[in-house]
Amino acid sequence: MAVSNKRRSPLAFRDLMSIERIGQTAVSPDGTEAAYVVARHDPKKNEVRQTIRVVDLATGRSRVLTPGPGNHRDPAWSPDGKRIAFVSDREKDLGPQVWVMPRGGGEARRVTNGYGGAHGLLWAPDSRRIAFARKVVVSSAYDPRRKNLEEPENEPPRAAVYGLVNEKSSARIADELLFRHWDSWRDRTRNHIFLVDADTGRMRDLTPHDLDAPPIALGSERDYDFSPDGREIAFVMNPDEVVARSTNNCIFVQRIRGLAMEGEAECVSNSEACDSHPRYASDGSCIYYLAMDRPGYEADKNRIKAYDRKTKTTAVYLERFDRSPHAFETDGAGGILFGAHDRGRVSLYRIDMRASRVRQLTFGTTNSFFRRIPGSNDLLVGRESTTAPLDLYRLTPDRGIAPFLGAGDAPDWIPRDAGAAARRLTRHGDVLARVRMNEAEEFWYPGAGETPIHGLLIRPPSFREGNKHPLILLLHGGPQSAFLDQFHYRWNAQLFAARGAVVAMLNPRGSTGFGKRFSDQISRDWGGRCFEDIRLGVDLLLRKHRFIDGNRMAAAGASFGGFLVNWIAGRTDRFRALVSHDGIFNAETMAYTTEELWFDEYEHGPLPHTNRRAILKFSPHLHVSKFRTPTLVIHGDQDFRCPISEGIGMFTALQVMGVPSRFLHFPDEGHWVQKPANAEVWYHEVIGWLMKHIENTPAAARKRGGGKRSGKRKTRARSPRAKGRNQ
Repeated sequence: MAVSNKRRSPLAFRDLMSIERIGQTAVSPDGTEAAYVVARHDPKKNEVRQTIRVVDLATGRSRVLTPGPGNHRDPAWSPDGKRIAFVSDREKDLGPQVWVMPRGGGEARRVTNGYGGAHGLLWAPDSRRIAFARKVVVSSAYDPRRKNLEEPENEPPRAAVYGLVNEKSSARIADELLFRHWDSWRDRTRNHIFLVDADTGRMRDLTPHDLDAPPIALGSERDYDFSPDGREIAFVMNPDEVVARSTNNCIFVQRIRGLAMEGEAECVSNSEACDSHPRYASDGSCIYYLAMDRPGYEADKNRIKAYDRKTKTTAVYLERFDRSPHAFETDGAGGILFGAHDRGRVSLYRIDMRASRVRQLTFGTTNSFFRRIPGSNDLLVGRESTTAPLDLYRLTPDRGIAPFLGAGDAPDWIPRDAGAAARRLTRHGDVLARVRMNEAEEFWYPGAGETPIHGLLIRPPSFREGNKHPLILLLHGGPQSAFLDQFHYRWNAQLFAARGAVVAMLNPRGSTGFGKRFSDQISRDWGGRCFEDIRLGVDLLLRKHRFIDGNRMAAAGASFGGFLVNWIAGRTDRFRALVSHDGIFNAETMAYTTEELWFDEYEHGPLPHTNRRAILKFSPHLHVSKFRTPTLVIHGDQDFRCPISEGIGMFTALQVMGVPSRFLHFPDEGHWVQKPANAEVWYHEVIGWLMKHIENTPAAARKRGGGKRSGKRKTRARSPRAKGRNQ
């Protein structure tokens, strides 16, 4: 039953937490069912609970597969369809392990043990062996076999791994890069691919090297695959000595017989750029994989390469296709299905490998992932928008359209969703039936050099014609990323709009889904055309929409978006408030403290000791004297991508300049805020800070001097003993 607007309320944080979020999804071999993970976030308990459900792909009826205690994920169907494997930590003292249960339900059985966890389950074609990934210790100081010890069930003590003289010490030792990554210390571990016999529990490490397979970074959703006969496995590994300065992920193949390896692994990649996502052709003739072209460039356009196993030659597909596939599946009929960012959405495509012809199967919809449904031409897709959390749909493509890769409004000749028909299977998003939200409005405008720029605008639920509304400008990270028409949980545009603000999301230079040249133009120009694109976008919004109050604007962003906020702070005072989350403040210190050095070396040029001038060209710390705008700075202590020194430096500079500012510190978070309790605090502080400065209340108006800006910074005498200033 429809709910009238009068009975609906704006989106609240509790609504966000009430949504069961769909994750990993796997379709049964007979195409009748799909197993998928749902996650429930509980801020009061500060925990996330994952369970696995199974949905009937004909009726949409679903059941819980794993109702017991613990977290359950990574569902994988055996090729014969009789069993489902999954990862569970139901035995807390053993951590995440691989479990197997009959398809129809019943008692699950654990098939692995040992430390290191488990993820990325993949059955071999014989429906008996399972490949999975886990962490292993590779320290020369720690070898239980050498000391005639049994491998421990739990991870060994840190002192033993590092060979410390005192076992009570908490010290770490690094002798090489990469010693920490993303949000954790590596502690001399590597990712390895294991093979386990699901009947006997016998295991074998298939990649016993001092290297990561699957790779530590720049991989895909699963970076290994079995040949159709089960006698070979293809996997991704970076063989370079200093992985921190390399994107050289390569495709390797390893012959296997049962659990045993035959011979050495062989590299089949033909470049030093990033390769990922290997998949065997259904007849075993070749290995398809995603391939970039430029070494050192993590955001290069992906092509699809085909390695012929007989001739040992490699063919390249999608070289001229101006979108970058991020995942693909073979369709068993001479084609490959793939998804790619496309004009603020995620579109699905099919390439006929014989004719090298691409057809676009969806248009104007966000299909965040897809799975082929065996026995049909249909696809199972995860579909979402800014007003609808991700749910599962059964998609029946039409013949598709010639890909539309241009900028600007879509032409009239394109049928709705490229002619595809979608039937909704799950209804986890229905918990928002009583929430009032406005759809995202798409717009285009001329940016720097008259280049067309894409944007999305959301009006607040309280929107009234004739009223003036504040503007919140959100800035995305990356920089090679994009704002999509999607229901984002960490930066939910509807939650920002719920407080009465118009929300704008721009896709300036560097954004993905608008062609290779457009994406490439951000590199070594972070504060140039991109900043101009944003400035012109705000100008356009003020000219076009009289309901936006130009005196009440704020901007917020994270990562690269945080850098943009820091850059804006030193370039303009048109915004009344800013929020910088994990943003780069000093490009020079960032270059030597971030963990993935290849990123800075490509984006800004060689490291500062050889090219200091170039790396400082767009460094916000050189413009501190111009800081005027009240700013909330946020940083996680475990962020090793943009280390916490960047946030502390930004906040310190604001305080030194006498600018109203606040520092929000999360000691147990990394680059993203993921714990439910911390997420609640994050939204409360961020939206509270913004609305404090742009909300149209009498008190706020008095603080702003009646809504007029003098452009002069207020100064005051400061005591060396002053406490808690500008808080």
